[in-house]
Amino acid sequence: MPFFESKIRSNVLSSQGIAATSHPLASLEAIEILKKGGNAIDAALAASIVLSVVEPNASGLGGDSFSIISMKGKDPVSYNGSGINPEKANLDYFNSKKIKSIDKESPHSVTIPGAVNAWAEMHNDFGKLEFEQLFKKAIYLAKNGYNITEKVALDWGKNINKLKKNNNTRRIFLKEDKSFKFSENYKNPALGDTLLKISKKGAKEFYSGEIARDIVKSLNSLGGVHTLEDFNRQKTIKNKTIFSKYKDIYIHQCPPNGPGITVLLMMKMMEKLKIENYKPMSFERFHIEAELTKFCYKIREENIGDPNFINIDFSKILSDKSVNEYIKKFSFTNCYDIGNLKIPAHPETTYLTVVDKDLNAISIINSICYSFGSGITTNNTGILLQNRGTNFRLENNHPNCIASFKRPLHTIIPGMIANNKKDIILSYGVMGGQFQPVGHTHVLNNIFDYNMKIQEAIDFPRGFNYNNTYKLELGITHEIEKKLKKTGHNTEIINGYHGGGQAIKIDYKNGVLIGGSDSRKDGCAIGL
Repeated sequence: MPFFESKIRSNVLSSQGIAATSHPLASLEAIEILKKGGNAIDAALAASIVLSVVEPNASGLGGDSFSIISMKGKDPVSYNGSGINPEKANLDYFNSKKIKSIDKESPHSVTIPGAVNAWAEMHNDFGKLEFEQLFKKAIYLAKNGYNITEKVALDWGKNINKLKKNNNTRRIFLKEDKSFKFSENYKNPALGDTLLKISKKGAKEFYSGEIARDIVKSLNSLGGVHTLEDFNRQKTIKNKTIFSKYKDIYIHQCPPNGPGITVLLMMKMMEKLKIENYKPMSFERFHIEAELTKFCYKIREENIGDPNFINIDFSKILSDKSVNEYIKKFSFTNCYDIGNLKIPAHPETTYLTVVDKDLNAISIINSICYSFGSGITTNNTGILLQNRGTNFRLENNHPNCIASFKRPLHTIIPGMIANNKKDIILSYGVMGGQFQPVGHTHVLNNIFDYNMKIQEAIDFPRGFNYNNTYKLELGITHEIEKKLKKTGHNTEIINGYHGGGQAIKIDYKNGVLIGGSDSRKDGCAIGL
């Protein structure tokens, strides 16, 4: 039986295609696109564009996007749609201004949004339907309105003070200085007009046309140093995934500046410690997870950044020698003192996945970083801008030190799993900012070590050892928390949750797709 006695969701089954997203309207639109003859990529892009309207707290045209695409019979491909830093916003600039850190609501926190370019590139490479077709539902919702879902409403209410600070944001995202509440109708007609322009003119309108000019002018008026040339330089990086073997499966992740290598490291260490020997709800399991989080995040923070600016030795980082050095530091009787990693940012995201009848699969994640991003909305477009630049370090010689045109060490990671025959068997992702590598590991252990079904694996209680505080969801037992405290963990039971998640399993034996969507979010999985 599933762990949560109150769990009421069942796994979703289909042989014709499944979409799993964090919002019902996005899932429905993905299915509609499949019905119209679109493939998984068309469906996922249309769902992403809908999410940019209906989840303004977490996603948007002003943010970034990472994807892994697997077209049947071909190797997975990574699409890195993270934004570059403006040319003038380098370390010398911040030192000259005596700025020691990048404020989350400052124009300096806004890197060039990469999502729109990434969506266009993926459609150009693999899409079947016309690009314009993918925008129609989102345009309608922006112009005519939609009813706000429960989790989005909660996030809206928590960010009223941020939303008041920028005049454009205050006007568009608040109603008489109050947040929009659950079930209320909300519309953003200016965003609808912007989406319409992009649908007809393509990504070039966003990066060199009227939209780009409005974004630059809006940021410059607040002290930003962005230029049209910065927008013109934004490109999507397409390359092979990075992967490693875990038992008899292959874990695929996007290369840096994404943090997916952290998942590969954690799973290598999990295999060494034989996580399957301990119960899924046990002190041992959660202690191992917390300690490996420390080890792997330390390795990541000290070695990973934009590979266009630093050399990254993947083979050394993922080597048995490197992994074994950390495994020797592990103990069940005490906690390893990793020091203060000072990991910046714990933002939110929107993840979704679609697999179609031909078994083409896409794992895609979009984000504006912190909830409601920088809180800065442009003058005319209705676009709320991200604050991904807060992930940079203002520390000389740090691998993630800020620089002109550099991409920050990111938090968002889509994932895919292949079997020994290299066929994709799982497309999945877990939301929650810095939690994501832990979330990936947690869900993969649930599925491949504890034989949980997809929905149960996603819903199972989570913990996150973040900056020396181990935050545990309510479903974790008091007995486990006591043992963790006794071992030296600084624990905290939270009245909330870590991230969300979606997954679709491809069951070749029975010819069926099995989908799940996290009950921590508003969304759902829907089969065609």
